[in-house]
Amino acid sequence: MSINLSNFFVLCRKIITEDNVLKLKIKELREEYRLTQKELADKISNVQRNVSNWENGTSEPDCETIVKLADLFDVSLDELFGRDKYNKEDVSLGSEATQPLLRTFRMLTAEQRAAILDLIKAFKK
Repeated sequence: MSINLSNFFVLCRKIITEDNVLKLKIKELREEYRLTQKELADKISNVQRNVSNWENGTSEPDCETIVKLADLFDVSLDELFGRDKYNKEDVSLGSEATQPLLRTFRMLTAEQRAAILDLIKAFKK
């Protein structure tokens, strides 16, 4: 399914204002990555006050920032908006309980990932 940029902006606004899920996901992911609001703001070229406002629901990030957040946290836009059930990766990898594990795995270095995969292979034998 293809979506044009104009429709994307409308969808962003609708999801943010109706569900207010984005504020919960930003805080959840920020804490999962063990970042302060200031550290998150610095990583996406923003300010701490904005991060605080997003998390409190007093304002919302623009669409460009939403994409930056998804890239930083290595999640799909669907997942960032709380639409986990629509994430193709979720469907292929099982329940939503696996998502924190997958995000943690993505944060590891290539060497650490290889070690974990070797450990999993050892369990399968």
